[in-house]
Amino acid sequence: MEPRDPFASAFNVKKVSKIIESKETDELVECLKKLEVHTVSIGEGDSSEVFVAEGTPFEKVCMKRIKAKPKMLCNDIDTEHQYQIDARKAGVRTPLPLISMETEAGEKYLLMERIYGHSIGEIIAEPTLLPDSFDYTTFMTALRENVQKLHKADIHHRSLHMQNVMIEDATGLPVILDFGTATPGSGSDFTYEESVLVLNPSTGNYEQRSGQFEDDIKMVDNLGRSLRPLAYKQAAA
Repeated sequence: MEPRDPFASAFNVKKVSKIIESKETDELVECLKKLEVHTVSIGEGDSSEVFVAEGTPFEKVCMKRIKAKPKMLCNDIDTEHQYQIDARKAGVRTPLPLISMETEAGEKYLLMERIYGHSIGEIIAEPTLLPDSFDYTTFMTALRENVQKLHKADIHHRSLHMQNVMIEDATGLPVILDFGTATPGSGSDFTYEESVLVLNPSTGNYEQRSGQFEDDIKMVDNLGRSLRPLAYKQAAA
């Protein structure tokens, strides 16, 4: 028997379960349209934007919407959803994915747990966002352990940059986001050297390119170096 998910047990499922569990696309789309006037963007990247609906039954859920022309054509929304599920099963702290869907018009969404915190990139840009709960050594140990769990589960993230790792306010611990570039780990350099279709903004067309993926271990080391000055300032305060 699998252990209960802490977020799933704390989440008020009664308010949204009929929509999420039914997996009826039309009903979900209609719900999203009704919530549209309440949604606020809380993050945007090259391939997606994330929204929350404050003051609604969905306020503890965020909605990730894939852009019409994402930067890279990598995992589809259902594959990304499955990687996120598999990561959580492996014990990795990542938002609980509720449902992925694609409308008849081709709009792609992923509904998932809302994380209260900020990305490393946001915190480096505005150091006052660093939570009091943050401890550099504890954070980096947890981040490395999470990546080890991913690799043990045969998942390589390949895009662990500053916007894809959050620091959770309550715990000061890492939360790994966005499995849009995840892949099984083959144990060879090809895992990171694989070519992918990348959008050329000047032409609006996709072109096959290599060198777009980053080694998970190296990226964790880079994040550690970026956070170290903030840790020094926090310790001196």
